[in-house]
Amino acid sequence: PGWVRRDQPNPAWAMRVCSTSLALALLAFHAAEAVVLQPRVRAPLFPSPHALRCLSSSVRLAAEPSETEAAAGDGAVPDGEGMSDAKAEKAAKKAEKDALRAQIDELEKKLTSARGDFVAAQDEAKDAGENGYLLLAANFERERQRARTELDGQAGYGRLEAMRPLLPFVEQFAALQAEADGADGGAAEVHKYYSGIHKQLTQVLEAAQLEPFDSAPGDAYDWRRHREVERRPSEEVAKNCVLEQTARGYTMGGELLREAEVVVSSGSAAAAAAAEAEAAAAAADAAAAVEAAAAADGEEAGEAGPEAGPEGSE
Repeated sequence: PGWVRRDQPNPAWAMRVCSTSLALALLAFHAAEAVVLQPRVRAPLFPSPHALRCLSSSVRLAAEPSETEAAAGDGAVPDGEGMSDAKAEKAAKKAEKDALRAQIDELEKKLTSARGDFVAAQDEAKDAGENGYLLLAANFERERQRARTELDGQAGYGRLEAMRPLLPFVEQFAALQAEADGADGGAAEVHKYYSGIHKQLTQVLEAAQLEPFDSAPGDAYDWRRHREVERRPSEEVAKNCVLEQTARGYTMGGELLREAEVVVSSGSAAAAAAAEAEAAAAAADAAAAVEAAAAADGEEAGEAGPEAGPEGSE
C-alpha cells in the first residue's frame, strides 16, 4: 500500500507482513494435509474455517493502519474539525489563565487590606493598656499647655489694645496733679478731691504692670523704643542721638506699649555745613568733568569733519 515507507523500518508493517506470511503458511499446511496425509478422503482443496478466520484477521490488520500512524496522519494533515477543537482548547486554557490571574489580583488586594488592618490593630494594641494611658495623658498635657500659651498671648494682646487709648488720659491726669503742688485756695481743694482718683488710677496701672520710661539727651537712637518726630543740628549732642524727648514711652508686662517720641540730632551745624560744601564741590567737579568731556568730543568731531568732506562729496 501507499502508506508503507520502505526507506525506514516500521514495526507495525513488519508485524503485518509476519501475520500475513503465517496465514499463508497455515493455508499451505492445511492444503498439504488434505492432499498428502489424507489421500483416501476426497476432501476439497479448501482451507478449514480456523485458517479462514486467521487469514481474514491478517488481511484486516494489514488493511487498517495502526493507532500511531493514524495519530501521526491526523497531526500531519488535520481536518477542519480538529483545528476548531485545538482553537477551542487554546481558548479554554487562555480563559483559565485569565481567571487565575484575576484571582491572584484579588488575593493581592485582600492581602494589602489585611496588612492595613494588621497595622491598625497593632496601633490599637499600643494605645491600649498602661502605655496607651500614658500616651493619652502626655498628648492631653501638651494640648493643654499649647492652649494656655495661646490664651495668655490673646489676653496680653487684649490688655495692650485696651490700655493704649488710655495713655493720653493718664498723661493729662498726671500733668494736672503736677500743677496741684503750687495751687492754693479753691483750686487746692479741687486738686485734693481728684488726688484720690489719681491714686486709685496709679494703683490700677501698677497692677497692670504699666511702666513709663524716659530717654535722656545723648542716648543712642533705638528704632525699637524711639519714634523720631524731628531732626535738628546740635553742637553738644552727637549725630543720631536723642536731642530731646517730647513724649514718654510705656511698657506693659515687659512688652512695648508705646514708643517714646524724640528729637534726633543731625550733628554739628558746622560739620553739616562742611559736609554740604564738600557735596556741592564734588557735584561741581563732576559737572565740570562732564562739560570738558563734551567739549573734547566736539573738537574731535570738528577736526574729522573737513577730512571727511571731499570723500562725502565724491
